[in-house]
Amino acid sequence: MIPALLRGFGNLAPRLASAATLAAMLVANAPPPLRAAAISFTGEYDLANFTLVNSEFANGFAVTGPGGLPLVLTGPNDGSGLPGATDLFIAAPAPGLVQFSYEYSTLDPDPGFDYAGYLLDGSFYALADTDGQSGDVAFFVNLGTMFGFRVGTLDNIGEPGVITVTQFSAPESAAAIPEPGTLTLLAFGLVALIASRRLAGGSRRMVFMLAVGLAAGAGIPQALAQSSYAGTNITGQIVLTRVVNLRQAALRLQALGSLAISKETRPRTPPRVLRPNISTILSPLSGLNGAPPMIGLTVVASTGGFGLNALSHRDQRLANQGNQFSIEPPSPSLAVGNGYILEGVNNAIQVYTANGLPVLPAVLASNQVFGLAPAIDWNTGINGPYLTDMRVFFDSDINRWFVIQRTQDNDVLGTPLNTSHLYLAVSASADPTGDYYIYVMDTTNASNPGCPCVADYPQIGSDQYGFHIAVNEFDTATNTRFVDAAILSISKAALSSGAAQPAAYRYLLRMDTGYEFALQPATTPPGARHFLTNGGVAYFASTSAGAIADRLAVWALTNTSSLATPNPAPALASVRVPILPYVVPDIATQKPGPAPYGASFVPPAPGVPWLDGGDSRVQSVSYSGGRLYVTFATSVTDQRGSRRVGGAYVVLSPVLRSTFSAAVLNQGYLLVDGNHVLRPALAVNAAGKGFIVVTLVGPDWYPSAAYIPVDAFNRPSTVFVAAPGELPEDGFTGYSDWGALQVARWGDYNSAVATPDGAVWMVAEYIGNYPRTEYANWNTFVFRVQP
Repeated sequence: MIPALLRGFGNLAPRLASAATLAAMLVANAPPPLRAAAISFTGEYDLANFTLVNSEFANGFAVTGPGGLPLVLTGPNDGSGLPGATDLFIAAPAPGLVQFSYEYSTLDPDPGFDYAGYLLDGSFYALADTDGQSGDVAFFVNLGTMFGFRVGTLDNIGEPGVITVTQFSAPESAAAIPEPGTLTLLAFGLVALIASRRLAGGSRRMVFMLAVGLAAGAGIPQALAQSSYAGTNITGQIVLTRVVNLRQAALRLQALGSLAISKETRPRTPPRVLRPNISTILSPLSGLNGAPPMIGLTVVASTGGFGLNALSHRDQRLANQGNQFSIEPPSPSLAVGNGYILEGVNNAIQVYTANGLPVLPAVLASNQVFGLAPAIDWNTGINGPYLTDMRVFFDSDINRWFVIQRTQDNDVLGTPLNTSHLYLAVSASADPTGDYYIYVMDTTNASNPGCPCVADYPQIGSDQYGFHIAVNEFDTATNTRFVDAAILSISKAALSSGAAQPAAYRYLLRMDTGYEFALQPATTPPGARHFLTNGGVAYFASTSAGAIADRLAVWALTNTSSLATPNPAPALASVRVPILPYVVPDIATQKPGPAPYGASFVPPAPGVPWLDGGDSRVQSVSYSGGRLYVTFATSVTDQRGSRRVGGAYVVLSPVLRSTFSAAVLNQGYLLVDGNHVLRPALAVNAAGKGFIVVTLVGPDWYPSAAYIPVDAFNRPSTVFVAAPGELPEDGFTGYSDWGALQVARWGDYNSAVATPDGAVWMVAEYIGNYPRTEYANWNTFVFRVQP
């Protein structure tokens, strides 16, 4: 593949046919006098004196080891799907001979899509395009001749090519000229050296490959067979209904003041996050790729970053003049951009400056965001729409803010109806406090077998062209019978312009493999590239809906650029990748402490509630540098031999060419000995570095906001506590009507996002010592950390 590939890179020099050819060239070409040579990348050849140039679609880099050797040049893998190249070059400070040995490696499963070679006087000379190739090179340079190295790619996916340069020597400017007549001896000595190295060169592999292999556990498991799906154009079903200005709504609310919180007569719990019963199609734990060790993380206090105590249950309950229900869990969600922070909880929002100052003059109920009647009017008892499953999002491509919630409709008395809707607010500008276009979709889907349905647990993400919402459809009659998973893809351009009926496409995914459930769309951090070939690609990930499994489904939605047309036609494919085993977690225990709500029962509750550990559905997916970073919860066993609630992370390299596949680069468990980590959600920046945000809780910790560093190849070892909890969870979901202990709702998720400066902002549910209401005491903590 290399000859065809390189036609656009300048004149090709033929590869040396034999050592004798090289000797003849060295003697016959009358080279300039030789200078004494540097023998590593030090002095005049220090890496700092080289120039590194990345083409438009490239993100390669170079490093050297101690003493200047080896030089490792890693090529592009920016995830765009387009060609790119990384060049590293220098002007020769003196005439003489340049020589080096090289070894080439790549984790790309398909040979020929990445390549490496050297640069000389404006031309590129190919050396390798298949993992494991190695050899030796020598050429002459004059004073000022430009030379160096290149690693390139055809598609910027599947992992980069890497060239490792060893035994490098090149002429230096301040050195004695060797004795005349040594040139011939040098030439034949070099020939002998090259010949001897070539005999063994093909079997040599770089240490980088060993490190990657260790990081990935026992090898790099490949994806299983690909599946494809059919979808439907649903343009016209998502409709613009009104425009709402958030600042004006907050100003009106501020003028009205608040009602007394005592007017509440009953709290209300959002529908429990549901899972289908599919025990008959569980994937057995095959152990194909083994399991990484379950090693407890070291807990330390965070020493840097910025944080603020953000929305609390009291804030949510008092919004809209107190015409709200007490609700837990908060399901905190976060969006950051343009110097603003938008936080949403279930059921309120607030906008902050980057310094943590509230921007809206009052916390808004999400019913106000969508221009709806209050969740309940406590003066009349009349119920409005009951919104749940809060998600917020900032799309840096189009500079727009998103707020999304869903509802099962109810009558004025609060009685559920057999209809449901999805509500989507999209800012009309880059200002998160200004006008929002309000879109509504009827999600009853009555014509779908098994429906009327509710669109449960909506999760959101985006690619270059589409805004994507993934939901689980459950029937409205019982709210427990799973019907299918659905993907809704909507034109970003149409949403941002306030189109009356934006182009939209839907996939309904019946349970077939057990992975058509709780799909999590990927998000791409600012500065990282979307996948741009195949008409644009959006990725999703999902775990098994069963109780135990060792596969992860990766989904690719291609041709998303068609969402900009009246007849969108994306295509969906999926593969299942062997990963570490995971098990639905149990409940989490709490550290005992003051619990005034529990103590208000007669007799008082006999302790503090347990916390819901959730299930093993995917919590977050980030796409950066051609890699997918995924987190989910799982049961773990700590080093004391006790079962705890923990998490897992998986880093994958998706490859979308003639077929779709993915390989695991890194994976591991997240646990703290003797305690629990809940709701792990991550974000990485454009360099692939980031954090996993969790709630740390257990016998040693009140519910605390914490984070864990993560990158593509290293195993985390530390969890940093950003905001230590000060009290136990003491909300109404943790007790029965007569004060018996129950499992309190928690989560249902945390949230993390990256910003253009490479920082990661996170929000976690925790329990601080702040003003509370009678029924609940949850808080959220928003914080920023720079990797």
